[in-house]
Amino acid sequence: MGEEAGLQGSGWISELAIVLAMPDAEQALVRALALLATLGIRQSQPTEEPWLEISHAERKLALVATIPTPESTRDLLACLLQVALLRAVESAELARIRERMDMLSAASFEGIMIHENGLIIDANLRFAELVGYTPAEAIGTNTLRMCVAPEDLPTVMHRMTNRIEGEYVITGVRKDGSRFRAELNSKQGRLGDRPVRVAAVRDVTDRERMTTLLKESEARFRDLVEQAFDVMVLSRDGVVVEVGGAFERLLGFKREALIGRPALDFVASPAQAQAREVIATQRPGSYESVIMSATGEAIPMEIVGVTSTLNGEPVRVAGLRDLRQPRRLEAERRRLEHLVDQNQRLDSLGVLAGGIAHDFNNLLVGVLGNAELLRSRVSDPSDLELVDAITGAGRRAAELTRQMLAYAGKSELGLPKPLDLGNLCRELQALLGATLSKKAQVEFLIEPGTVIDGDRATITQVLMNLLTNASDALGGQVGTIKVRARRVREADPRWKYALGAPVGPGERALVEIEDSGSGMDAATRSRVFEPFFTTKEKGHGLGLAACLGIVSAHGGAVLVESEPGKGSRFSLLFPASSSAGTHVARVVETPPHAPCTVLVIDDEPMVRNQLRRSLALRGYTVHDAEDGRSALALLAATSPDVIILDMSMPDLDGAEVLRRIRATGSRVPVVLSSGYVDAAVSARLDPSMFQGHLSKPYSFAELVDALERARTVG
Repeated sequence: MGEEAGLQGSGWISELAIVLAMPDAEQALVRALALLATLGIRQSQPTEEPWLEISHAERKLALVATIPTPESTRDLLACLLQVALLRAVESAELARIRERMDMLSAASFEGIMIHENGLIIDANLRFAELVGYTPAEAIGTNTLRMCVAPEDLPTVMHRMTNRIEGEYVITGVRKDGSRFRAELNSKQGRLGDRPVRVAAVRDVTDRERMTTLLKESEARFRDLVEQAFDVMVLSRDGVVVEVGGAFERLLGFKREALIGRPALDFVASPAQAQAREVIATQRPGSYESVIMSATGEAIPMEIVGVTSTLNGEPVRVAGLRDLRQPRRLEAERRRLEHLVDQNQRLDSLGVLAGGIAHDFNNLLVGVLGNAELLRSRVSDPSDLELVDAITGAGRRAAELTRQMLAYAGKSELGLPKPLDLGNLCRELQALLGATLSKKAQVEFLIEPGTVIDGDRATITQVLMNLLTNASDALGGQVGTIKVRARRVREADPRWKYALGAPVGPGERALVEIEDSGSGMDAATRSRVFEPFFTTKEKGHGLGLAACLGIVSAHGGAVLVESEPGKGSRFSLLFPASSSAGTHVARVVETPPHAPCTVLVIDDEPMVRNQLRRSLALRGYTVHDAEDGRSALALLAATSPDVIILDMSMPDLDGAEVLRRIRATGSRVPVVLSSGYVDAAVSARLDPSMFQGHLSKPYSFAELVDALERARTVG
């Protein structure tokens, strides 16, 4: 009766409604079922027939009434419990959804926020971590403005105001003030009936740093490649897809003219087979090819190819290096090496020639001197004829040694005098009129003021030799010989290939002798200045060799330009003189002197013996010394009136002996004697220290004249 009494009235309904209104829907349903159980309505067992059965989704609720219950009560309970079950099922589903959302939000690598006109209304934990706030702090009015760097805030507001969707990068600001690079991906959405923006935020600081480093690395690589190669070509299946470097400057093509065309279109025909094979096999490494420019020039190139990618697709990268300059430099290097080798060979031969000439001159002093003595003692005509033959042969030998010394650059030039090369060339025209070919037309192009400081006799020898050679080159055919003389301010670059003295800065006198004859090939040109090399049947090969030595001794240089069938041009370049006139020699009469005491200082016994006999026969008193030290000791004991001093001696050379003689205070006249005077030795001599000079070999008349002049000057 108590349970029946529980269902009477409406109080239990009010109580049940209060329980079902609890915030926790599941707990409300449990409490409501517990309340009904106290009133005689409980959940049924599987074997019982349900009095009331309701369901929602996959959840069912079955009840049995243990006391009599009106139909109206069952209908009322059905309505209340249906609502409660629906609420419990939806609450559980919402809880599961929220749990999944929280799990996804927590596991997300990106911060996610939802905002309405800049007001953050929701954010996940990752977003809060990114900006350094708690989730609660991240939601608020000013959070968005605080989390965006001031310089990027206008961009963010512009995109938000204009509802622009998509990705962009800004600088974010954390709660502690530190900055980071953030990538935002914004989309428009709705939350109920409210328009909102959903933004995914990702920290891309490392990515940006790596991108920056990659760009810097690519820039360095590009700079390195551009330094190493002149042109870069990227091709796919043999078709150019990208180019870089100085392609327009080197090849003359615009970028648009290269892209999309087969690479083989730009390869010269003879090199296409090799290039086609390399492209087909994708063979890495380097090879040489020939590329055609827009103007049709064939440019030799070194090509280094490797396989790489462009935008994720395979390409062949080829670096092209222009070989024109390296090949020019290599040719230049070979030419310079050849020039150095030629100079060294000529210098070596010059040293040899100078040494031979020096010793030979000493022998000729004895031969010619003794021949003169012998001639004074014989009267038989046949004997005189033999002596004259000896003397003639000796003089020809002396001339040969002079040529050898000239080739060696050790000619006795004497005191340099102003010499007008133009006037000298005109004089030679008249002198050589009968010598030069009658079929040669000689043209003179002479500019005034082409003056050098030099020795007239030896320069005349050079010009005569070159003019004679030019005439011979015509081979009896009609032709021209052009002689040019002018003054130049600076030598042009071709003179770095010249032989002779180095060509430095300063004004120069240039003489060019050009013929229209047969010309010379490279092999002949390289040997024309070698002694004893000749292309003439009766030549002895010392003419041009002597010319080179004479020009070198004057501080000048020689340049030969010739090709077979195109004639030859010999150019001479001398240091220009500051004088404008031609020196005229003044003849000085030498009064005769009585025989005197002579000291002969020479290391060659034949020379000493010959001079002693020759001078003694003419009444001279002769003392001799074989070296410098014994000469200095003999000087004090003999007090000679004049000294004949050899310049080349083994212990003390002539310059040192002369210096020591003058150091004693002695003013005795000194006549220097030499086969040649070494430049280093002559540089140590003051012209006032000696009174004369004899070039070996010399005649007795030249010897006596030198002694008389020295005594007069002294």
